[in-house]
Amino acid sequence: MSRRAKGPRLYLRKGRITRGGDRLPDTWVIRDGAHEVSTGCSVDGLPTAERALAEYIASKWRPHAAPGASARGDPAQVSVAEVLALYAQERAPQLKSDPHTTAGFVRHLLTWWGERMVSDVKRSSCKAYVEHRIAQPIRHGETGRLVSQQTARRELEVLSAAIGYWHGEDTLATRPKVWLPDKPESPRDALTRAQAAALLKAACGYRKLEDGTWTRLGSSARANRAHLRRFILIGLYTGTRHSVITKLLWAPSATQAWVDLDRGMIFRRGKEERESRTKRRPVVKLSPRLLAHMHRWRKLDERATGNDDQQTARYATVLHHGGFAISGKIRRGFASCVRDAGLSAEITPHWMRHTCATWLMEAGAELWQAAGYTGMTTAVLEKHYGHHRPDHQAGAIEALKAKRPPVR
Repeated sequence: MSRRAKGPRLYLRKGRITRGGDRLPDTWVIRDGAHEVSTGCSVDGLPTAERALAEYIASKWRPHAAPGASARGDPAQVSVAEVLALYAQERAPQLKSDPHTTAGFVRHLLTWWGERMVSDVKRSSCKAYVEHRIAQPIRHGETGRLVSQQTARRELEVLSAAIGYWHGEDTLATRPKVWLPDKPESPRDALTRAQAAALLKAACGYRKLEDGTWTRLGSSARANRAHLRRFILIGLYTGTRHSVITKLLWAPSATQAWVDLDRGMIFRRGKEERESRTKRRPVVKLSPRLLAHMHRWRKLDERATGNDDQQTARYATVLHHGGFAISGKIRRGFASCVRDAGLSAEITPHWMRHTCATWLMEAGAELWQAAGYTGMTTAVLEKHYGHHRPDHQAGAIEALKAKRPPVR
């Protein structure tokens, strides 16, 4: 059975050695099957490389003959491919969401909607798209799992946003409404202390057997999961979104999150990045335990680089795999740790954020302090995690104590 194509993606190409013996910088490249395009961006230029990826996808799918000015407002003459290509090229790079995720959504949408016109977007066709997607296997891993309805919903949300973006420039005579399946209630689950410990042990290269005992995996397992140990600890201690943790740099940056070990802080956004209205990224103070871990990790990375400037550039990110920055998500390696820890397969990297918020509420932290620490709003904390507070409904209980109802 042939392997499925992964589609356009970023890859950190190791710098070649010149005839003079000098090593050129590592460079982000776009891989599309056997085709490879250089972005010209070094390790710390990931945001620019991601924009290049979005533009590449847009140019790949953009029709050769775009509709004329008079036809750009006619839904029957504007293709969905044209709408998605414009969105991927102009709007997607400005979003705070993971560009790889958005690129994947656009790619799947184009596969099904690419030959259709905007006028074909209606409730029946959206439902047909959902039925098509939930019958497909998930591309990552060999789990045999199928695409969820929630994933299909997220893709249709991107389609709706793309149509809206086109409509904002070239007003459509009739703007179609994208039908969406019902949004399920988020479980907002969190790990227990014992589960978190088991997950960390799996990230150290162990596997829990059916009888409850642990066995050590091969000698390479611990090294291969070093970035996962860092991710889990940062996520549990700070509640930072996983898309931010994977881009965390050791040095100050204008465009990416970075760590200041001297002041013991994580700056969740670059110096020149603007704060998002919906996904806040405030500075977070590191706890003594996590700060000690990060000092140790920094020394390990410095020891690996020595005095080699090229190696120093390669180890610029806090999370890396053998010195190579993480260009996408870590869900496959994380899922392996979850499986080896004997935990439920539904546990995802985002659970680290849920767990941090839950533990803060259980410890009785003030809402405004916990909100600033995790980058959530007090409303979100109160709504989804407030029931974990020790004094939850304490006022109602006291009211019942004050005046007991008569016993009949």
